[in-house]
Amino acid sequence: MESVLAKYRFELISVITGSAIIAVNILYLGQFFPLLSPVINLAGGLIAVVPSTWVFYSRFRLNKEIEEQFIILIRDLTESINSGMTLPMALSYISTKDYRVMTPYVKRMAAQVDWGIPFKIALQKFADGIQVSSVKRAISTILETYRVGGKVGDTLSEVSKSLIVIDRIRKERSSSVHSQVVTSYLIFFIFIFILVVLHAFLIPSVTNKSSGLSISSSITGLGSSIPPEELSQIFTYFLILQGFFAGLATGKMAEGSIVAGLKHSIMLIAIGYSIFAIAIQLPLPLVSPELSLPS
Repeated sequence: MESVLAKYRFELISVITGSAIIAVNILYLGQFFPLLSPVINLAGGLIAVVPSTWVFYSRFRLNKEIEEQFIILIRDLTESINSGMTLPMALSYISTKDYRVMTPYVKRMAAQVDWGIPFKIALQKFADGIQVSSVKRAISTILETYRVGGKVGDTLSEVSKSLIVIDRIRKERSSSVHSQVVTSYLIFFIFIFILVVLHAFLIPSVTNKSSGLSISSSITGLGSSIPPEELSQIFTYFLILQGFFAGLATGKMAEGSIVAGLKHSIMLIAIGYSIFAIAIQLPLPLVSPELSLPS
């Protein structure tokens, strides 16, 4: 438990800080500064969510880069072995190349083999240090072939081909769903427009401003009336939920990961909440009293 808390300490601090800002604003500051209340809520939400999302998404991007560089590494190692180099010579040769985040791991593996550590042990330590599931699966296949006495060059070649095919399929999927991502954003903005119209026209129409009455039970179908302020809060909750899940779905379609969808969720919620918060501060009603619905 302590190790988990230490690992996610930064994320927990940001979530607690942002939640505290929102709580203080709702309980105290919102009563004295109603116009600034949406801005403070938005700032607290961003403080609570953005740092954590940035950390998780950075890890996701790091894993993606490792997967891409691992394909290049396997291809270079295969070409070196097929050219007639021994395995230690091939590892020593590829360790001079740049594989970005994987370069320290490659140099360490080449040094271990050069010091006399068996290749399967050095490769297993390489996999344990990277901690990327797709890379570990590919390495487990290479190690299994090495144990049974198969040709390492042929195995590396087949693993490289399969990884290239998988990477090409992912890129094709990302490019094919680009239009769907744009459509998801357009649908969300249409949803915002609908909520703004409902708040600007529906609430003034069903509310008797002159008598100070709330929405009647005949309109809502409920036994008790709903104040316009509560309807505004309900619309805000709708907006946040729609933005959150629409962002997750967009990230899953575009990049194949829910973690990647968190950045879309933050953007949609921040933009939607800002637009709606500004809209509800505008003077109402926007329709004439003669158009109000009968009570």
